[in-house]
Amino acid sequence: MTIRTIVVGGTSGIGYAIACRIAAASTSHTVLISGRTKPTNIPHPNIEFRPLDATSMRQIKSYTNTLKSSNPAPVLDFLVMSQGIMSTAPRTEVPGEGIDRKMALHYYGKQLLIKELLPLMSPTARVLIVYDGWLGSPEKLIWEDLDLKDPGRYSLKRAADHCTSMMDGMVQVWAREQERKGDEVKRSFVHAYPGGVNTDLLRDVVPSWLQGAVKTVGGVVLTSPDTCAERLLKGTEECVELGRAWSNIDNKGRVLKGKAVWTEEQMDKVATHTWETVDKALAGTG
Repeated sequence: MTIRTIVVGGTSGIGYAIACRIAAASTSHTVLISGRTKPTNIPHPNIEFRPLDATSMRQIKSYTNTLKSSNPAPVLDFLVMSQGIMSTAPRTEVPGEGIDRKMALHYYGKQLLIKELLPLMSPTARVLIVYDGWLGSPEKLIWEDLDLKDPGRYSLKRAADHCTSMMDGMVQVWAREQERKGDEVKRSFVHAYPGGVNTDLLRDVVPSWLQGAVKTVGGVVLTSPDTCAERLLKGTEECVELGRAWSNIDNKGRVLKGKAVWTEEQMDKVATHTWETVDKALAGTG
């Protein structure tokens, strides 16, 4: 079967729930899930796993090159990216690439995946990025230090603000590039805010003796990954039906109103910075 859906970050949590839902509904094609560790349970025969360390631009490039050279090559209808990490570590660069690990996973790697997989996408493909489509704004950016190389400027909150905000900008950049191609391309780019979801992300920051209690409480007050997956998939389809080239949706799948429409100058600055940073990482000069 041909690969028509790729879910990066699909080995657990929201991404895994999304992959399982798509696989169950689309049994005639393969759903490829990728992440660091193969899930212990793959419940559908049309789910395939391939490992990927999505913090590394070089590993992402190798992964996409393999996909593009495969026979038959995928014809993608859907690219979902939900990879993420919750960590209190200070700025920690990916060895030889010069990008903070958290920012590489949450932002730069996702842009490289889109860029490299775009030639495989159908004219009506959907791209769903599960990160934080709610809180981003161009006003939160330090424009002269977008990748927060200056140690005096780096903080966990600022790194999150930059990734969230630049993601908003690039969603609009991708939509702009698509619209320039004319009516033959009708792809949709969606940046989603999942809200509080009962996943395993807290395992890296909560002491082991507290994890059982956190999991129990989370099951009561947080949304399940499957419910979140259902809402985000429904919201993405509604954006497609409305003909929206780009959208930000909330944890119910509703289009977020009042999101800033970026100026051409703002979009160009973020896009230029993104590709310069990624190119340096690929060349080992970051």
